[in-house]
Amino acid sequence: MANQLITSMEVTNYQLMVLANNALAIPHAYRDLDSEFGKKGDKIGDTIYVRKPNRGAVRDGAGYSPSPMIDTTVPISIDQQTGADFEFTTAEMYLSLDEIGDRYIAPRMESLANTLDSRFLRMCMLNTPTVFGVPGTNPGDSGTNAFRLYANALAYLKKSGTPAPDVSLFFSSDMGAAWEDYIKNFYHPERFINAAWNGQVSDALGMKWYEDNNIAVQTIGILGGTPAVNGAGQTGTTITLSGCTPNVVNYYNVGDSISFATVFQVNVQPPHASFTNLKNFSIQAPASTDGAGNVTVTIYPALQPTGVFQNVSNSPPNGALVSVYNTNAAGQGLLSGLNTTQAVLFAKQAFAFVSFPGHVPTGFEHADAKKSKKTGLSIRWVMGMDLRTDTFINRSDVYWGSGPLYGDEMSVRVAAQ
Repeated sequence: MANQLITSMEVTNYQLMVLANNALAIPHAYRDLDSEFGKKGDKIGDTIYVRKPNRGAVRDGAGYSPSPMIDTTVPISIDQQTGADFEFTTAEMYLSLDEIGDRYIAPRMESLANTLDSRFLRMCMLNTPTVFGVPGTNPGDSGTNAFRLYANALAYLKKSGTPAPDVSLFFSSDMGAAWEDYIKNFYHPERFINAAWNGQVSDALGMKWYEDNNIAVQTIGILGGTPAVNGAGQTGTTITLSGCTPNVVNYYNVGDSISFATVFQVNVQPPHASFTNLKNFSIQAPASTDGAGNVTVTIYPALQPTGVFQNVSNSPPNGALVSVYNTNAAGQGLLSGLNTTQAVLFAKQAFAFVSFPGHVPTGFEHADAKKSKKTGLSIRWVMGMDLRTDTFINRSDVYWGSGPLYGDEMSVRVAAQ
């Protein structure tokens, strides 16, 4: 019996299977926006605006005092096109799918999946202001109380109204090793240590744990001096500071987490009761100091001390000292330039991921597109013959986008080594 050519459906399904099995974090994103994309005419660069729930004020007494309806939206764009390419000869067209898969498809789809996973997790980190743990130290090492640290991280999400059963932690192998070493003092080895960290470990401290070495590594800015707020009454997404080391490029890097003395987190619901922890903010653009040691930083979320979207107890007073990664201003030099792994703990609603198949062209040997229900990932595969070399060129593309929905309220970082 003659050998049969591989079919479009076989190859596309195989690629999507390998892609889905190797993208660990993406399936835990909010994906109910997929129906908004993928319609006829949609293209790379399309954006939708996700409306966040209204929040209303309350009153005392019999008087009538309606609060304004203020809609806030978050833009989510399909602005990324990531793919993998390969070639094989005419003779190899008659190989089995397993042979083609093992030789060409699987290695590239594994690399593509890890790239997408890594970029998604970095987006999560950059849009997660709140950090627990000590940069440079894995929780459980150096005498740190790993139980309390992870429990505090989860407690923060609960205070923000996050549904606990829907929370997942993505951590590195080194963090997993430190955790195992820490808990061996509290559990009998035969009961716990024999349980392998293979994929998900359920119900540890009431959240789902996933070992994923694609989590982001943050390089902290070149810190120095004693940074403080320069001017009272500042609000919004930009804050001016003084007291920093003059003329430093990237004094703060994108993703650095800062807080201001006396500026506390509040309950997002009225009456916005103040908590005991300082509110963290994530730096959103590289910030360099001028010759006088001043710097203006762009932060997420916006600092809002009043109104229905109040998120802090007050605006920082003039001269309020600035902490980085919960380290006070005077001690920040020890963190300067440090590389630190940043695990993320988040609920599904914190971050969105969207993907659509893209246009499937005609006139080629093979062209097909499929979508995975498991991950929300879509892939398009196109193959055409190069007559000059008697080879078939293949390209596989993923059109995708991601962004924060409630990264401030429903996600935290855990700093590590």
